[in-house]
Amino acid sequence: MRKMLIPILLLITFISCEKNELGDLKFVKTISGGCFLDKGSSLKNSQIIQNDTVTYSFTNDSLNLFVGFNATCCSEYSSSTSIEGDSILIKIMTTQVGLCNCLCYYTYNFKYSGNANSYKYHVSGSNLNFTGQIKP
Repeated sequence: MRKMLIPILLLITFISCEKNELGDLKFVKTISGGCFLDKGSSLKNSQIIQNDTVTYSFTNDSLNLFVGFNATCCSEYSSSTSIEGDSILIKIMTTQVGLCNCLCYYTYNFKYSGNANSYKYHVSGSNLNFTGQIKP
């Protein structure tokens, strides 16, 4: 009996050490930018085209997740975010298709507070599909 007890205790100790607890991440706010200007703005004719991208950064106890993408000017978008298990899910959907003859670089900065260790992110919608791992 004693010979069986020691391996069982070692196994329980090993399993409890492998436990990967999620942080206490909470959504704070979204800051939208880019081509959210009035129709007819002179910036809409800008020739600055950037790559579609997702980046993240940490400031104190917060996570900033930045999404930038190119799309037809004059379009309108809505965004939503949720945290499900170990994943940050972001959706950016077209609410009105723009009919202007130009491209704009739309930006969204999603802000979260808390510990972001061990989280993955997925950005989808409006021709976007990004996935990645948050690594502090």
